[in-house]
Amino acid sequence: MRKSLISYQSGATSPTIFSGEFADDVEWCEGNWPELEFRSPEDEAWYAVEVSDICDALMISFNGFSYEHDEFYPADDFKNSDEIQEFEERFRACSEQMQDVECPKVHEGTKVCATCPSVTGEVKFYDAIVVTVESMKHERDEEGNEVCGCDFKLFWKQGPWANQVTTAKVGEICLRVEDNRMNPKVVSFLKEARRKLHGNQGEETEWQKILEKVNSAIRNNLSVDG
Repeated sequence: MRKSLISYQSGATSPTIFSGEFADDVEWCEGNWPELEFRSPEDEAWYAVEVSDICDALMISFNGFSYEHDEFYPADDFKNSDEIQEFEERFRACSEQMQDVECPKVHEGTKVCATCPSVTGEVKFYDAIVVTVESMKHERDEEGNEVCGCDFKLFWKQGPWANQVTTAKVGEICLRVEDNRMNPKVVSFLKEARRKLHGNQGEETEWQKILEKVNSAIRNNLSVDG
């Protein structure tokens, strides 16, 4: 079984879509898109991932895991629009590790992605909502850094503790990132999956318009570099 690895370097509500127009100064080819996390159908836990497009398929590689754990999704493997929508909602921007000094911003109702208590010792991340915060005075370590000892009561929305409340510490919590932008490779794959499901007939879809903007941004970027 994989251990869930949330990126601590760089979370969002669904559905995940592009927000706003493509700015002329956005060098999207240089990676100005949020890192992704993905909720795996295997265990419904969140993992930091990289995505690759192979022909008409999307390959998902789990950060920190060998290629044997990669998941492969053909664009023609979806039976209906609901399945495509459900797959889309499995992606979002990576949650960020909560820092001790960020304690004041976490309160009742805060959406988090946290490590779920496990009797097997597995570290997996699931979505939860903060119910209450039992505040304690923050101490300082030997280097003068603030240390949070507060207890956070979490109501689990997913995982083996779903619909139950447990207690977590700051080191077990990641904060969701409100960034609805989606990696262009995922957008392109979803567009292709919908095209294969519904065909090319009818009006231009919103996803086709988005892809046109992506392609335009690529062309503009290449022309400037050239």
